[in-house]
Amino acid sequence: MKAKRKVKVGCLVIFIGFIVVSQIVSSCISFSKTEREVEAYFANKPVKPESTYYDVDGYQMHYKVLNRADSGSFIFIHGTPGAWDAFIDYFADSTLYNGAQIYAPDRPGFGKSSYGIPIRSLEEQGRLLKPMLEVAAAPRIVIGHSLGGPIAVRMAMDYPELVDGLVLLAPALDPKLEPEEDWFRVPMRWPVVGAIVPKIFRISNEELIFLEEELELMLPLWKNVKADVITIQGTEDNLVAPGNGPFADSASVNAPHELIMLEGQNHFLPWNESVLIKNKLLELLQRLKSVN
Repeated sequence: MKAKRKVKVGCLVIFIGFIVVSQIVSSCISFSKTEREVEAYFANKPVKPESTYYDVDGYQMHYKVLNRADSGSFIFIHGTPGAWDAFIDYFADSTLYNGAQIYAPDRPGFGKSSYGIPIRSLEEQGRLLKPMLEVAAAPRIVIGHSLGGPIAVRMAMDYPELVDGLVLLAPALDPKLEPEEDWFRVPMRWPVVGAIVPKIFRISNEELIFLEEELELMLPLWKNVKADVITIQGTEDNLVAPGNGPFADSASVNAPHELIMLEGQNHFLPWNESVLIKNKLLELLQRLKSVN
C-alpha cells in the first residue's frame, strides 16, 4: 500500500511539475520582438516604423507603418503563430521604403491586436484588416506568408478595389491539401490540455483547426480575384504542401498570375528568399504603376 501511495504521490508531483514548467515556458515563448529589441534593431538605421492602433467593433488592431513614399504600398501579412516583425528586415530595406509605404499588422489575436482573442473566420480577419488597406497608398500589394496567404487572398476576393497585387509565399490555400493527421488539434481545445499548452500555440490552433472549411468557403470566390498574383513555393516545404503553389496559380482564373517553384526550398521563404521576394515586389510595383 505504501509503495502504491508513493507511486501516486510521485505521479502527482511530476504532473504538477509539468504544469509549472509548461506555464513558465508559456510565459517565455514569444513569436514577436519586445519593444526594447525593436528599438535596438532600428537604433543605427535611418528609419523606424511607427505603431498605429484602431478599433473595429471593440476589437483592437495594431500595425506598423513606414511612410516615406506615396506611390504605392507593400502590406505584409504574417503566418501563424507570428507578429508584424516577421518582416522587420523588409522595413529596413531602402529599395523598398523609398519606393512605397510599408505596412505590417499583428494579425487578429497576435501581438498587440487583441492578443489571445483569435479569429477563426478568414473573412472576419480580412474585415478587421480592411481599415489598414483603406489608408494605404495605391497600388496596394499584399504579401501573405503561410496562413497569411489565404487571408491576403480573402481580402482580394472581398475588397478587389483595395488589392492591386498579391505575392503569396508558401500559402495554405487548397482545402484538399490540408493535413489529416493533426489529431492533436481537438484535444488542445480541452480545458485540461489547454491549461498546459503555451498560449501562443492555443491561439494558433484555434485558427488552424477551422482552416480546411474556411478554404472551402473561398473556392467559389476565386473568380473575384482580379489582382496580379505571384505565388512562390518551395518543393521541400514540410509545413504547407508544395501542391498549394500550383493550386493558387490555377485558381487565379481572372487574374494575371505567375508561379515560381523553388527546387529544394522549405517553408521559410520570407527569410531564405528575401532577395528574390524584394525583386518581385519592385517589379510588380512598377508594372502596376505603369498600368494606372
